[in-house]
Amino acid sequence: MSKIGDVLVTVPLSFTPSGVMWSGDGQSLFADGIGIHVALNASTGEERWSWSGQSGGIRSPDERTMAFAHQGRRKPIEEFEGPWDCNELPASLQKECERHNREDVGWHVVGHKELPGRVSVHSLESGAELWGRSFPAGEVIQHPRYSPDGKLLAVSGNRTLLFDSASGELRIELDSHPSSMSPTAFSSDSQRLATADSTRLALIDVTAGGLKWATSLPARVTQFAFAKDDSMLVVSTERQHLTLSAEDGSIVTSVELQVPLPGGHSAVLSPDGRLLAMVVAGEMALWDVADGRRCFETPVGDFAEVRFNPVLPEIAIASATGVKVVNSRFGATVWQQATDSLELNGLAFSTDGLRLALYGKSGQGSGFVQVHSMSPTSVSHRACSGPVAKIALSASPDPLAVVASHTPEAEASVFRAETGDLVLEKAHPGVINALTLSRDGRHFATGGSDGGARLFTTLTGDKQWQVAHNAPVNALTFLASDGGDDVITVAGDRAARRLAHDTGQERWKFSHPHAVTLVAASPDGPFVATACADRSTRLLNAVTGKEIFSFPHDGKIRAIAFNSTGSMLAAGGDDGAVLIIDTASGRVLAKSVHTRVVTAAAFSPDGELLATAGKDHAVQLFDVSADPPKLASRRISTQTITKLVFHPTEPQLALVNDEPNPAVTIVDPAEGTELSRFSHPARVNDLTYSLDGLLLATACEDTLARIYPGRREP
Repeated sequence: MSKIGDVLVTVPLSFTPSGVMWSGDGQSLFADGIGIHVALNASTGEERWSWSGQSGGIRSPDERTMAFAHQGRRKPIEEFEGPWDCNELPASLQKECERHNREDVGWHVVGHKELPGRVSVHSLESGAELWGRSFPAGEVIQHPRYSPDGKLLAVSGNRTLLFDSASGELRIELDSHPSSMSPTAFSSDSQRLATADSTRLALIDVTAGGLKWATSLPARVTQFAFAKDDSMLVVSTERQHLTLSAEDGSIVTSVELQVPLPGGHSAVLSPDGRLLAMVVAGEMALWDVADGRRCFETPVGDFAEVRFNPVLPEIAIASATGVKVVNSRFGATVWQQATDSLELNGLAFSTDGLRLALYGKSGQGSGFVQVHSMSPTSVSHRACSGPVAKIALSASPDPLAVVASHTPEAEASVFRAETGDLVLEKAHPGVINALTLSRDGRHFATGGSDGGARLFTTLTGDKQWQVAHNAPVNALTFLASDGGDDVITVAGDRAARRLAHDTGQERWKFSHPHAVTLVAASPDGPFVATACADRSTRLLNAVTGKEIFSFPHDGKIRAIAFNSTGSMLAAGGDDGAVLIIDTASGRVLAKSVHTRVVTAAAFSPDGELLATAGKDHAVQLFDVSADPPKLASRRISTQTITKLVFHPTEPQLALVNDEPNPAVTIVDPAEGTELSRFSHPARVNDLTYSLDGLLLATACEDTLARIYPGRREP
């Protein structure tokens, strides 16, 4: 399995490519040079076809044709003036003859020939021209653009022209709107076409065949695109970012950029229209277009090309010094590589965002295309609308992942863990504080800041029930019992509740003296443990809700966990101590002592080990099979471990390293050796294994839920 930055294939070329483009299915790469076009197998680098033709151009969505547009121009007519034989001339003309031979011999412009502008479409397989149209000399004809459905071809310039891409029939010709020196933009349904000149934006109704509206803008347009399901147009100028209604062209929002874009430089919009990137003076700067804030800068070479990853929150920059990929939310470098022996001309992401093609000239003067993996060794991923806070996984044969994300609104999303394909999304009011998945994967439950606990069917999203609490629901868990997967909730209203799995009806309620913050249920069902703001851990009878024991702490409780049989409970917090408790007698068997706040605790599936972590950077392993439990090993990390979880079937322990270098590290708990590491560009908020141990999932602040192989590779 490739890692991020790994070279997947390198293709030497006989020419230096000026552009590279991926096919829609990711199977092919198209490389263009001066008058040459080559199709390559993206996996092997094998040449599929090539043909010589015009330079530039754009491919149709079905990758069968290529369109070219060249503006009309005046071609000079030249004649050659030869030398005179000065010996045959009289003496009075000798000086003029010598001057002529010294200054006038050579080619001279004696007139001009008017060459027409031209639009043409060619077969990509053979290069044969399928149709062409000529226009008067001097007319600007540029920026050919296919519609998303491939049926139309637009060119911009002094006029906007719209052709039937198959026949070349002129469908629309508009002179009475802004002349467009920028590329046009189609809506996703191919029914509308946006075009702009220096200070105006216009929308053409393709179906009606005319201008729908034109809006004057306050400054030079640098970039524009359709957004929000084509209901809006986002427009960047040198000083502002505007949102226009696609219906009537009215300006809906206008945000001043805190640092104006220098005139004459082009900017690049992210696919969702929320971010604006530009390279100037050796830096790539990123703006948030919602508030005009300059997010961050990163140093690059003097000449650089910027591309947004179409799926992942990443930006790739190619410059003379090499290539760099940065996280678009935080500016952290995801991957970079110097290219001392290569001269980069540009780069292109595959449509799935998992591969990056670099192209340019090698040290020997020939051209190249090189494909790098952008996959962080993950099986799949899912981009969410905001930071991912919680994640849960079901087991094979069709594993599902459930995630909770925030900003701009809270969402619980279900996607297929092996592909990343979205199954459903459920919007929530407020913030999702807790998320849990039933053991059979058929239901998931959420607890929110609005005081609601909700149970959903995983595959359909049907809400089985919703139970209101008098304060935010802080945590919840499924309870394995004879009556089915009931849900235990704890909330800021000081109560722990057991809710019936089928109706949400309250089976029991136990009141605490203060807000309840954490809950855990023993795997075999007889016990429920709660953590209360009164600095006590309580053990409750899962059937009746009655308190069995209470254990005081000297600080807030941060972690509680049962072993696989429910015979032991671990609870630790701000006092640095993790109590190891016998649930039958209520006796404290031992303590795992940290010098700072406890961050996590977990038992191994075989019941022999307890792992605890703290802000003292220590991970301690207790042998809980011994009587009494004893410290087996102590591992010091360079950073705080915020979460830990044992593999359900193999001797592996997954640790979450805190910032500034967030990562998930897999270690052998017996040897303490590192087995693998998955770097993340931002804080990891949650992680979990599937019950069968085949997959490992992480929830990251960078908006990505990632799925990794759960088993150690042989």
